[in-house]
Amino acid sequence: MTSDLQNSLLYTRNYLTEVDKRERGDNSISVTAQIRESRRVVERSLDNFETDFQMFLERSKSNIAEEEDFDEFVIQIEQLADSLQTSFNYYNSLTRQIVNPEEGNFGNEIFTVTVEPYFRNTVLPSLMELRSLFNDRVNNQLAELESRANTTVRQIIFVTFLAFLIALVFTFIVYRSIARPIQKLQRTADELGSGDLSKRIQINTKDELADLASSFNSMAENLSKSMVSRSYMNNVIQSMGDMLIVTDQDNRIELVNHAVTSTLEFKADKLEGEFFFELFQSDKRDELDQTYSQNDLDEPVVDEWMMKTESQKEIPVVVTHTEIFDQDGKRKHIYVARDVTDQKEAERQISESLKEKDVMLSEIHHRVKNNLAVISGLLEMQVWNTQDESTAEILKDSQLKIKSMSLVHEKLYQNENFVDIDIANYTKELVGEIQKTYHTKRKKIETLFDCESILVTLNQAIPISLLLNESIVNIYKHAFKGMDKGEITIRMKLTDGDIHIKIADNGVGLPEGFNKEANGSMGLILIETLTKQLSGTYKLQNGQKFGTELLISFPINDQSGGGFV
Repeated sequence: MTSDLQNSLLYTRNYLTEVDKRERGDNSISVTAQIRESRRVVERSLDNFETDFQMFLERSKSNIAEEEDFDEFVIQIEQLADSLQTSFNYYNSLTRQIVNPEEGNFGNEIFTVTVEPYFRNTVLPSLMELRSLFNDRVNNQLAELESRANTTVRQIIFVTFLAFLIALVFTFIVYRSIARPIQKLQRTADELGSGDLSKRIQINTKDELADLASSFNSMAENLSKSMVSRSYMNNVIQSMGDMLIVTDQDNRIELVNHAVTSTLEFKADKLEGEFFFELFQSDKRDELDQTYSQNDLDEPVVDEWMMKTESQKEIPVVVTHTEIFDQDGKRKHIYVARDVTDQKEAERQISESLKEKDVMLSEIHHRVKNNLAVISGLLEMQVWNTQDESTAEILKDSQLKIKSMSLVHEKLYQNENFVDIDIANYTKELVGEIQKTYHTKRKKIETLFDCESILVTLNQAIPISLLLNESIVNIYKHAFKGMDKGEITIRMKLTDGDIHIKIADNGVGLPEGFNKEANGSMGLILIETLTKQLSGTYKLQNGQKFGTELLISFPINDQSGGGFV
């Protein structure tokens, strides 16, 4: 059972390692095969453990020495077996969840934080307790058998007093058939109790002692399958890549693995008995003591600290703390520290790279804005030098379109993330620019805003800016003919992932019989084109009382709409 249980743990770790390789881009056949094989071995090992565990329970219920209190022993065995079964069921569930390809990508966190500590702190102690109870029972049975044997010997001695010659022969036979096997039983039981589960009793007779020896060998075999030997666990601990430190209840170091000595450059015997918090920055020791010594939580505590090597070099580590109680009920602290120096360096490089890219992107938006401003200035000069009013009007329209795009880049340049722009604030500034161009003293035109704060990407900001520019310019040109004042209303709402824009005026409205398909101007063609780029729809109609309404809707941050960027 032990080999199956250990295989499930080791092959789960192997499964997570291979999955990690595949997630980093290694889709080779060998990695796929390793993932499939690891999952198969884990599931088979868990199934085998359950089967072997039931067989062990059945065999352990045989009363070899015919003891009167054997029923109480069976109850204790069943209680410990129930505890072990509960621990295994939880471990079994978590392990199968990890190797289940349908369960997401949190396997490493579950294994490191839950499964592996749970195996060490719960499943393994349950096995050790079961082993301790079984060994005690074995010793009691041996003592009972030895007592019976001694009684038999005394009876034989009494008989030999009556028949010395016959007694000598009989004593020799008894020694060969009873005493020596009992000594073998005693010696082997002591070795099993000390942790050497490989020992077996060899008796070449066909009596009750031989049957007893066979039962002992069978139970020792079952124990060796259900227990983890001390040397095996020590090899597992020493092979860990993370630093493992076990301390007593006062945080004095009792055990360290090889990763501690290689990372911190200390020798193991030099660390033994030292105060664990001495390995950290001196100004953090009180905080460490408060964090770990007074921790009453059942869950592991994970924190990041700076540890010191023997040469006083500081390295960043992530420390996971758990607590256990040994067989004497004494509290022990277990610390697992992972060196994250490479991770911190990678984070620093990424941060510096992002800063460089932010500066570069800011400069790009700034230069685009400046270049568009230069073009706008050139158009302004052409307007000054143009006598033809229709030509000047076209140049002004083009200048406003360029200003609307320049304003987008200016907004992005002013933002911290260079990605999103608040289209509501942008709209107010754009209307201000249009008012400067078309403002006349003969007409008083007011603009009312009812706009939610909506963030859109550059991919949508440019088409939206051109849509707003074209719509509002058309209102200034055509909506208030023959009127000395007017009102423009602009509404923006975000509903169910769609942006809804309404641009309305209280002007003269559309002429009777207007058909946008037949009577559409270049401005309407541009509005329709921009709306399609935003994957949206638009509707141009007369208002309920007077004026016109332009209704536009499109999905927010759709990937289309970048034709003018």
